[in-house]
Amino acid sequence: MLILGVRLHPLIEKQTLSEQVRSYVLSLISQSNLNPGDEIPSEKEIIERLGVSRGVVREAFQSLSILGILDISSGKKPKIQKINSNPLETIFNHAIVTQQVNYQQILGLRRAIEVDSAVLAAMHGNKNDYIKLRKIADKMRKSLLSSNDWDLFIESDIDFHLTLAEMSQNPLYALMLKALRGALGGSISAGLLNQNNHDEHKKIIDIHFDILESIEKQDFVATGLKMDTHFKLTMDSF
Repeated sequence: MLILGVRLHPLIEKQTLSEQVRSYVLSLISQSNLNPGDEIPSEKEIIERLGVSRGVVREAFQSLSILGILDISSGKKPKIQKINSNPLETIFNHAIVTQQVNYQQILGLRRAIEVDSAVLAAMHGNKNDYIKLRKIADKMRKSLLSSNDWDLFIESDIDFHLTLAEMSQNPLYALMLKALRGALGGSISAGLLNQNNHDEHKKIIDIHFDILESIEKQDFVATGLKMDTHFKLTMDSF
């Protein structure tokens, strides 16, 4: 089925009007090779093209905004958004809150992502990355071993792993970890409770510095092994 030159799936007739408009916009984006920041036709233009009501188009645009596909501003044409973690973060937080997944399962997902992320960080990192990472690691050590500030430690620990994901040069790794930010905080807090003594806390800090030093040496094999060990020790504590 073609609507104004855009091919739609033949089952689209079974969708609601707003779903049809949403599918039309997605097909338009794909077939027009639009990129982040590019504009799509305005609400008025879509109404004229498809012969649907303003409410239907607004509902379609709103759903695409929630999905992180469109950036909608009053009085302006919608623009294509850069990929962001918000929709996935909502899903992960909902899964945790409703007990559809547990922290061990979150750690399993993190392990699958972060071992490779750390390896790539060791391959692609530069001097500025190492400086940033070491500052974060120093903050982790001070907050956990000196001031016993768990909130600051959790924030710094998340920053450490996010920085590695950004260093990996794979935007999907950073996207996933940002989406898991809420779950990350919960899993780190649970891990601290399960390893709540100075010796165990020192082990946590030591493994992060071991990972950091391997990255600084660009030893990606050792980095991957140490990150895997980090997650194994954490998961074994649950």
